[in-house]
Amino acid sequence: IHRVIYKLSKEPLVSIIIPIKDRIELLESCINSIIDKTDYSNYEIIIIDNQSIEFKTKLFLDDLVKSRDNISVIRYNKPFNYSDINNIAVKKAKGEVLCFLNNDTEVVSPNWLYELVSHAIREDIGAVGPKLLYENGTIQHAGVFLGYKGLAGHIYRYMPSDYWGSWAKGLLVQNVSAVTGACLVVRKSIFEEVGGFDSENLPIVFNDIDFCLKLLSRGYRNVYTPNAVLIHKESVTRGTLAYISEEIFFQN
Repeated sequence: IHRVIYKLSKEPLVSIIIPIKDRIELLESCINSIIDKTDYSNYEIIIIDNQSIEFKTKLFLDDLVKSRDNISVIRYNKPFNYSDINNIAVKKAKGEVLCFLNNDTEVVSPNWLYELVSHAIREDIGAVGPKLLYENGTIQHAGVFLGYKGLAGHIYRYMPSDYWGSWAKGLLVQNVSAVTGACLVVRKSIFEEVGGFDSENLPIVFNDIDFCLKLLSRGYRNVYTPNAVLIHKESVTRGTLAYISEEIFFQN
């Protein structure tokens, strides 16, 4: 089994975009894990606050912005629309590379951002995603395949974190149909090239998969790497909000 490590001649600025609505304990764990564990230094964090109502949220965000010059907050005062929230944040992003990240994630491997960026800046690569684990250590995401229940599903879900899979695919960097938006890294230029996330038809779910398919249609390849690892508590903040119309649109 071979692994290629792509050396970066310089670290491009990465804009880490994190949507939130209250649940500050989740964001605090997420932010602290980025600051304490990440061995990649050139990044900014953009937090998009979607109608938080708790006073402790305001206090925490105010303190965060005052204490860190690479953290900013955007207010989004409309009903939850994941696609629109992130599209707006991208317009404010200064980075050459974007990292869409859920607030219910925590960094495990210090090299996570370096690994993802080192693939994302390759000219023929589109979206790049890491291995995501549930809190019990089993796999939540190892890439996305199409057709699961007529839609799409996560590869190797619920398997042990070190699961080899068929012909050791679980340990290999590989092309996949898509990666999850819970942690998705892509160059800003090609995000804009394909029009970003579909806020009209896919405001809540499948927008990340649809985005990856748009990249495929433009000739880019989406990549999963098991060499970047995070924990994902999976939709703790929002629960399930999807519309049936989104499933129908995505199926079509």
